[in-house]
Parts: sequence; C-alpha cells; structure tokens
Amino acid sequence: MMSAKPASKRIYTVDLMRFFAIVLMVVFHFIYDLKFFGWVPSTIPDGHGWREFRYVILTLFFLCVGFSLAAVHGSGFKQKHFIKRFIQLLLASAAVTISSLIMAPNNWIFFGVLHFIAIASVICVPLARFPYAALFAGVIIIAAFNLGWVSSIWPFQPIRHLLPGYTNDYVGLFPWTGVVFIGIWLCYQQWFLNDPAHRFARSKIVLFASKHSLIIYLIHQPIMFAIFGLIGVFWQA
Repeated sequence: MMSAKPASKRIYTVDLMRFFAIVLMVVFHFIYDLKFFGWVPSTIPDGHGWREFRYVILTLFFLCVGFSLAAVHGSGFKQKHFIKRFIQLLLASAAVTISSLIMAPNNWIFFGVLHFIAIASVICVPLARFPYAALFAGVIIIAAFNLGWVSSIWPFQPIRHLLPGYTNDYVGLFPWTGVVFIGIWLCYQQWFLNDPAHRFARSKIVLFASKHSLIIYLIHQPIMFAIFGLIGVFWQA
C-alpha cells in the first residue's frame, strides 16, 4: 500500500543503503587505482563482473537520490533547498571534470555520477509528489533502454567526436534516470516507511557517512591517489 505522504522522518534503511554504496564505491575505486598504477591486470575493473559491481553501486545511490527528492519536495517544492543543492552538485561536478582533465586527459569525465545526479534531480523533482507517475516513468525509461529504443549516450551523439572514446566515469540518463524515479516511488511505500532496518542499532559511522556522502565522494579518490603515488615513488627509489 502507498502512504498518503512521503517519508517525514529519517529512515535508517536509506542510511544503510547509502553507506553500503559508499563502501562499495571506495572498494571499486581502490581497485581502479591499482589498475591505474599498473599493479593489477588491465581487465580490472572493466572485465567480467566488475561492470555489474558498478551497477549495484549506482542503483543504491540513485534509489537514495530519488528517495531524498521525494522526502524533501514531496509535500511541496522547496526552491531554496533545491537551488542550493543543485549549485553544490554543479560545483562538485566541475571539480571532478577539472581533476580528471589533469590526471587522465585522454579519459576525462564529462558526465559522471555527480553530473548525472544534478541533471536527474531537475528531471525527476516534478514527480516528487506523484509516486505512481514516477514509478511508471521509471519502468518506461528502464524498459526503453533495455529494449534498445534509446542509447545510453543520449543526448551526446551530436558531439560524440569531441568527447573521449573512453571516459573514466559515465552515467547515462538512460536507464539511470529510471532508477531515480523508482526511488521517489519507494519514499511513499508503507513497508519501506516502517524502516526495515529499524531494529538495528544506529551506527554513528553509518549516519556520518550517509550525511556527508558528497564530501566523501569528492575527497576519497584524491587521498587514495596521493597514497598510491607516494608508495610508487618509494617503491621505485
């Protein structure tokens, strides 16, 4: 059954989902960094199973994005909150792009996770008050992609020749916007609002990581790169 209103209290299950996604993301990037420095085979993390591993991470993150959109804007659009968050995402996205241009100019990031979240938020927030419409839109988007009706690189086809042949992080509007829409729908489901994880003790580490996921996303890679770089220097010395 659908609740008449979106979540109005903090749902620990969402914190756990976001925390689990953060942990998996750090693991994934740790393996990627090992590949970047030439310490593991080149098939990692693009080989068999690794793409699916990344899909799990993205699914968890984007369900949480949709849930948060509905939790904040489901009872009415909060313009100031949305604009503030959108600007934060734009600045963070720019930082990611600039950093990637410096560290990997041949594979720079033009539309990664943060770029996607910024644009998907604009696309999805109009349905934050309409869970069934959001669910329908989500299913249609995912189905359209899986049936081959639309490309994952849309709308970049006209400028594809100007972009890197391989980018270190790309998240297509199809099918991933559909997952955000499903996250909106999830915010209205009574079984989920009952908080399946409510019996677990609330970990301060989980809550901290969940509340500061954007900062963690931005700083964990530079930190790991610096550590691996220093190890590489001392290893060769």
